[in-house]
Amino acid sequence: MYLKAIDRFNDLVVSVYVTAGHTRLMLLHDSRNDDGIKSFFQEVHELYIKVLLNPLYLPGSRITSSHFDTKVRALARKYL
Repeated sequence: MYLKAIDRFNDLVVSVYVTAGHTRLMLLHDSRNDDGIKSFFQEVHELYIKVLLNPLYLPGSRITSSHFDTKVRALARKYL
């Protein structure tokens, strides 16, 4: 569930996305492109689900995959 801008920090905006499993994804940004931010969160959520489906991943632990990091950075360039 995309919660849009829930807070401000200096001149930046804090947006949050909450998954059905109560995982919170937070983004600190300066843009007001709500459609792009929502799309970014939705696609990062899909990547996160793929990580959770990996039998070698321990739920609740840090995601150390360089592939995950690369994909998230590519999504940020695309949508933000």
